[in-house]
Amino acid sequence: MLESLTVRDACAADLPTFARFWISMFEEIGMFAERDFAGGWGERFVEYFENRIARGEACLSVAVDGERVVATAGALESDGYPAIIQGVKLGYVFGVRVEPEFRRMGLARALTQRSVEFLRARGCKRIRLHASDAGRTIYESLGFRASNEMVLR
Repeated sequence: MLESLTVRDACAADLPTFARFWISMFEEIGMFAERDFAGGWGERFVEYFENRIARGEACLSVAVDGERVVATAGALESDGYPAIIQGVKLGYVFGVRVEPEFRRMGLARALTQRSVEFLRARGCKRIRLHASDAGRTIYESLGFRASNEMVLR
């Protein structure tokens, strides 16, 4: 990692940027595009994560170069099915995205590891994420394994 880069918790002012990185990640991997979301999604994203962070159920991290956010990753404790029924804490890593000119510097790995550490500290027994082809080797090296999840569009 470059010495000018800093990894830290996202602050409230970072949340709109994090939302843009999140949607850009989906667009880059062809999962969906901003046009697939209802209007106002960015505001809902910010409100949702402000609340989850305040309750200690989520941690969003950023890498910054000076004041510029260049990478993101988030960790979220599951708040629904199947965690509630199983009575076991489950976690989800999401929004791992690095600006193209900052890729291959270890940022995705560092931010993902930070997310995993947050979820483990919260007592999560299993942690999931959706992997792009580019990110798969990073996640596998951190212990993630492919699952049987399928998607119907």
